[in-house]
Amino acid sequence: MAPLRWGICTGGEISHDFVASLQGHSDNHPIVAIATRSLERAQKFATKFKIPTAYGSYEELARDPNVDIVYIGAINTEHPRLSKLFLTNKKNVLCEKPLALTLHETQDVLKTAKESNVFFMEAVWTRFFPVSAKIRELVSSGKLGDVKSMLLNFGLDLPDRERTVKREMGGGALYDMGIYMVQMTTMVFGEGPTSSHTHGFLNENGVDEMYTTVMKFPNKAMATLACTYKADYPNEVVIVGTKGRLRIPDHFWAPTDLIWSSPNGEPIETFNFPTPESSAEYSLGPLWSGMLYEADAVKQAIQEGKKEHALVSWKETELLATLMEKARRDLGIVWVHEGQSPVVVLA
Repeated sequence: MAPLRWGICTGGEISHDFVASLQGHSDNHPIVAIATRSLERAQKFATKFKIPTAYGSYEELARDPNVDIVYIGAINTEHPRLSKLFLTNKKNVLCEKPLALTLHETQDVLKTAKESNVFFMEAVWTRFFPVSAKIRELVSSGKLGDVKSMLLNFGLDLPDRERTVKREMGGGALYDMGIYMVQMTTMVFGEGPTSSHTHGFLNENGVDEMYTTVMKFPNKAMATLACTYKADYPNEVVIVGTKGRLRIPDHFWAPTDLIWSSPNGEPIETFNFPTPESSAEYSLGPLWSGMLYEADAVKQAIQEGKKEHALVSWKETELLATLMEKARRDLGIVWVHEGQSPVVVLA
């Protein structure tokens, strides 16, 4: 099969590590172009990674006939606009999560993808890790029995960066971190919850800094999701079934280990799937070499003529956006581009 020729949109940390993951492992993903808002910055990025073409505008990248697919690693607020730019120019697109900050924007991008008749996927990379595949296998096989509860926590003591704390930058824990937990619940239960309620605290800029979501699912099952950018949590996922338990003990968003135990906690089997070995340097750490998993999956889907991937379908992206919007409304977060002032809810 022919290699998939990638164009990279923006040159930040996440784009850096996406390129590093591709170049560090495979010749099947040549990077042929990079675009940032600054030609000088694009050229510097291109020089580091030996990328042949650098652009000082995204529009030039969209018109490049040598680009098969564009990876969008921009700030959250820019995802919808840039996705539509490349889709309308008939480029396949892999856009970082969250696809958008509102359900309406998400639906608008998906409508554009359908009209453009090209491949589009929200980059929920966690679903392509071998640990996630093993979870799906064990749940669907019935070896856990009926899943009755999920306990998820994601907390990092992060510095007060603008993209984290500013409302106009799409900041907060919910959309940057919380989507990882939401997607894990819908993956395990195979559907959305029947109800979802979120309580938390907003910072002085009107974005969440700490929250907890409680979801109810059919068959009297529940999920509890706790998230913050103000403290370090265990960052684990526990899945409790009537016949057994699963636990991802750390960094569940890029999982490498899975512990399967009996209902009373006795170990049954431990799985370890190290991320692909790579000599590349990563801005965010070596776990990001696992971005190769989603790139390989996207390549296969495109070469099979598909417009979406079954693991992160357009329907699934819309479901995630719906659940995120419900949590956002519960917290009282109102984005700047919605034209209203934030409502700070301390509940």
